[in-house]
Amino acid sequence: MKKRIVFAAIGLFFVRLFYLLSRPEPVVVSIVSVELGTVEQTVANTRAGTVKACQRSRLSLPIGGQIAQLFVKEGDHVEAGQLLISLWNEDRAAQVAVSQASDFVAPYCV
Repeated sequence: MKKRIVFAAIGLFFVRLFYLLSRPEPVVVSIVSVELGTVEQTVANTRAGTVKACQRSRLSLPIGGQIAQLFVKEGDHVEAGQLLISLWNEDRAAQVAVSQASDFVAPYCV
């Protein structure tokens, strides 16, 4: 029983020694007392926080389908009337071609 306690104490000693030797160096901090004076420089953190768009639009298409091409990326500036996406429409184009071909009536030869 005493051997277990001794081995546990030695193990705990080596774990603590390893922790003390392997921890990172503390950060060096300089302390300055506050005084009244003129502002010489201002600092702004421009990457902090989240920027949200002033205007947001949800796309609502009259027909459903698969997107064939996406012409803009998230965060791009878009103009009014700019094409944003195109839908895959080869099946509809084929239906239009068939419909146009069937509407053409060849003249009858008598």
